[in-house]
Amino acid sequence: MFIGELLDAGFALEKLIEPRPVPELESIAPEAFAKLNERPSFLAVRLRRP
Repeated sequence: MFIGELLDAGFALEKLIEPRPVPELESIAPEAFAKLNERPSFLAVRLRRP
């Protein structure tokens, strides 16, 4: 839905990524690292308005 709303507003999607946690997180918070590595919680998008 999130991406659909942006596309409906006239934006063109150039790139979409789901970043993974940095390796250093594993030693700081192993449970969070495992969870985020399995199910990313962030989206990064590059949009342009034609």
